[in-house]
Amino acid sequence: MRDTGLNRTYNYKHFTPEEYDFSVFHGLNVGESFFDADVFTFDGVARKLSDYVGGKPLVLEIGSMTCPMYARSAREMKPMPSQYPGLNFAILYVREAHPGERVGQHETIEDKIAAAKMSCTKHAEERLTLVDNIDGTGHQAYGSKPNSIYVIGTDGTILFRSIWNNAPQIVDVLQAISEEQKLIKRELDARPPFSLLSVRTLMMGGWVAFFDFVTGLPRLIMSHRKAGNM
Repeated sequence: MRDTGLNRTYNYKHFTPEEYDFSVFHGLNVGESFFDADVFTFDGVARKLSDYVGGKPLVLEIGSMTCPMYARSAREMKPMPSQYPGLNFAILYVREAHPGERVGQHETIEDKIAAAKMSCTKHAEERLTLVDNIDGTGHQAYGSKPNSIYVIGTDGTILFRSIWNNAPQIVDVLQAISEEQKLIKRELDARPPFSLLSVRTLMMGGWVAFFDFVTGLPRLIMSHRKAGNM
C-alpha cells in the first residue's frame, strides 16, 4: 500500500478540512497500473475491481451520499454512458464525506452497502456502484479524496485521473479516449464547494454534517484555492 498521507482514523465521525489537502495527491498517476481493490456488490458479494476492468476502458468515479461534489457530478454524468458506449462507467462508494446523525460513518460493510443503495436512490444514480471495504483500502489507494475520477485502460493502465470530477470538462477527456487520441495530463478545474445542492446533500448526513461543513468552509475554500484551479 502506498503512503496515503493520512495519519487520522480513516472512518472519521466529524468532517474537518484537514482530512483533504487538495494541493497534494497521493493516489495513482497516469501510466501506473490500477489497484485491484476488494469491492462488494449490492448483494453483498465480494468481488475484485479487476472483474470490471477489460473489454472497455473503465471510468471510475469516487463518491458517497453526503459528498456535494459527487451529488453535482451524478446529475451531470447521467447522459454519458449512452453518449460513450465504448466506455464502461462505475462508482466506487467510499466513506461518507460529511457524516452526521442521520448518515454517519459505517461500522460494518452491511451498513456501507445500505448507504450506497440509498445514495443511488437519492442521487438517481444509474451507473454501476461498487462498495469499497470498510477500511477504505481501495479509496486510500486511489488517493482518499472525496470525488476523484479515473479512467482505467483495458490493460489496467491509468489513462487519466483528476483529484476531482468536473463533468463539463471530463467530456473532452472521454471523447479523446473514445477516439484513441493522446491525452494531455492535467487536473480538471475545481468548482465552488457551496451551493443549494450542497446544502441538500449535507442534510442527508444531518445537522451535524451541515454544522461541521459550515465551520470548516473558510479553510475548505482556501484548500481549493491552494490547489490553484478555483
